[in-house]
Amino acid sequence: MNLPFTLDADTVWYAIGDGSLDKSAHKLDDYPRIIILVDENTHHHCLPVLHKLVPGLENCDVILVSSGEKNKNIAQSSYIWNELTRLKAGRDHLLLNLGGGVITDSGGFAAATFKRGMRFLNIPTTLLGMVDAAIGGKTGVDFHDFKNQVGLFVDPVGVIIEPLFLKTLDQLQWQSGFSEVLKYALIMDKDLWGKVQGKHFSEIEDWGTIITKASRDKIDIVRFDAAERGVRKNLNFGHTVGHALESYFLRTHNETTHGMAIAAGMICEAWISAKIFEFDAAHLVEIVTMIDKNFERFTFDESKIPLIIELMHQDKKMRGNKLLFSLLRRLGKATHDVEVSPHLIEDSLRYYFKGEV
Repeated sequence: MNLPFTLDADTVWYAIGDGSLDKSAHKLDDYPRIIILVDENTHHHCLPVLHKLVPGLENCDVILVSSGEKNKNIAQSSYIWNELTRLKAGRDHLLLNLGGGVITDSGGFAAATFKRGMRFLNIPTTLLGMVDAAIGGKTGVDFHDFKNQVGLFVDPVGVIIEPLFLKTLDQLQWQSGFSEVLKYALIMDKDLWGKVQGKHFSEIEDWGTIITKASRDKIDIVRFDAAERGVRKNLNFGHTVGHALESYFLRTHNETTHGMAIAAGMICEAWISAKIFEFDAAHLVEIVTMIDKNFERFTFDESKIPLIIELMHQDKKMRGNKLLFSLLRRLGKATHDVEVSPHLIEDSLRYYFKGEV
């Protein structure tokens, strides 16, 4: 068991570990009214757990939305705003986001924009949410199939990371979240890499320690660079290519998981890193082998590569006509704002699809 601990980080408090929900439930007494946002999955699997652990929430109003990245859009935001209006929600009330990254992203965005700012709390129920999406104040939705095109930096009042909710996950959701764990290990935490390297995610037993390490890595970075003007950009490793792939699959109505797309992005961007910074080729092999052990590769026609690169030009890291990447200088050390040529990006995608360039 990982004992819960609390951390007050500027305006956000965090409760992390087994029993964290029970330990921090008293903080909910600060709000005259709480409204809970769920999707159909967390409504069925997680809301009963929440009610059991915090019985005082049983009488709260619930807003139910559809799950999945394809529903993280302005239409869903409008529905949440309509429901908050119907329920006569006020700025002093609290929206409790109970779910994975789609719920915390879209719920945070809806709350932050409702009446110019309603407070919200994140209780992530997926591995991805616990180690990444719920932490750091990034809220937003997709727009015209472009990832996170509309959004705000707005912190929740708090984040409760209760590992008990992980018992509700299927293997696909475990896998998706594991990509972000690997990202932290690769960009900044060689000790974490040592704990997971060579393992399939299903073989890992001490998830409590890994979630604590990964979430603390994220908290440490966002405390230092909340607005993503410097070192926080390192967290985008794998995401320039990965988000373009996600957008591509959204357009083709063949939705994939965030984790699958980021895993593919990390292979491409590790290859680019090796080309630009000339780090040990053995480390590239080690990284790619680890990712391939845990994620199947996408297969589709090489003729789609120009479209994928075109989608990258909607990336938030674009400066002028320059595509800027966060890359690895070596295993455990990242850097950001690295300009990469379209030719090198094309070659990285060919490397991913063919295993050669």
